[in-house]
Parts: sequence; structure tokens; C-alpha cells
Amino acid sequence: MFGEATGSILRLPRFLGAMPFGSRTIWISAGQLDTVLRQAQNVTLEAKTLVAGYSQIDLTTRLESGSWSVAQCLDHLAQTTNAFLPALRSAIARAPRLTTNRALSTGALTRLFIRNLEPPYRIRFKVPAPLAPRQHDFNSAWGAFQESQAQLAKTIRSAAGLAIDQVSVESPVYALSYNVYGALRMLTAHERRHLWQIEQILETLDGAKTRNAS
Repeated sequence: MFGEATGSILRLPRFLGAMPFGSRTIWISAGQLDTVLRQAQNVTLEAKTLVAGYSQIDLTTRLESGSWSVAQCLDHLAQTTNAFLPALRSAIARAPRLTTNRALSTGALTRLFIRNLEPPYRIRFKVPAPLAPRQHDFNSAWGAFQESQAQLAKTIRSAAGLAIDQVSVESPVYALSYNVYGALRMLTAHERRHLWQIEQILETLDGAKTRNAS
């Protein structure tokens, strides 16, 4: 049922000249992208660890009316990533090459949004209908989540060596735009947000089981 997420160090294309720092070469943008890639991969691995040992009933249980199950959280993540991927790929395809060894920037407003997405969160956002969960079966939701994570990792790798903070993507649901680097950072923060939500759901289920057993 579960697949494996594997690590991968990003490397810049050979056409970019190296900038020495002492006896080592430091690629700032490559390091930033590698961090985003590892964050996405870690979400997959942490999600796998969280759900291990739970039953289908546990993973599809909604704690109260209007709340989501673990399966629905995972499906929402898949829906969100899949909604952004086409625009991200298109923008990456037209991004210029980096000509200097500099840091990529998210932009001030996107950075603020990312900060509000990070768990434990205080601000709640209304989920647009196109991104609402569709799958209630856990295996289907997990499969969709895992595939979206694999495609996200592939997209992140494709951005190596490119000035992805100079090209923008339109949000598929809001009247907003972000540069590609900011959008990637936002997606991984969004994943951590719902991973934390899954933790809260499972902790509540565990607490209810303990109380019922006593």
C-alpha cells in the first residue's frame, strides 16, 4: 500500500560556473531547493509513520460534523498539489537561467502567508470547493497523495539552476499570484499544516480509545 520516498541532492546544470567559497563550492539556490525537496519527502515519510497501525475505520473517521478524517486530509493535499502542478511546470519551463550564485526570494507577501500556514496554526482558511476532499476511502486517498508527492518532487528537481523567483504562477483557486519559489515553499508549509492536523485527529482517537477501555 505504501511506497518509499527517497532523498536526492539537487545539482545545478554544468553550464553554470562555480563560485568558490574557501575550498568548497556553495550553491545557494541549490541548497534552498534541496531543502524544499527534503521537506516534501519528509512529509510523505512522516505521514506514513503517523498512519501505521491504524485501521481503515480510524483513518476514515470524522470526529465531528464538518471535520475531516485522516483520509480526507491526505486527499485535500493531493488535490491542492495537483491543482498547482500544471502552472508550476509551465512557469519553470519559461524561467531564465541563474547567472549569479544568489538566494531565491519568496516575496514579502508570500513569506507572510507561509508563516500563517505553518503549524500549530491560529488562522483558519476556508477551503475552496475545487480543493475539497473527494476520496473517503483511505487507500484511494493515500495513493492520490503519494502520487502527487512524487510529481511535486519531480517538479522541484526540474527547477535546479533556474531563476524561479522571476516567474509567477496564478493561484488555481484564489485571485493571487506567487513566484514559483514562493509557491513551492507555500505548498510544503501547507503540507506541514495538514500533517499536524492529522496528528491532532489521531491523538484524539487514541484518547477516546483509552477512555473507553478504562
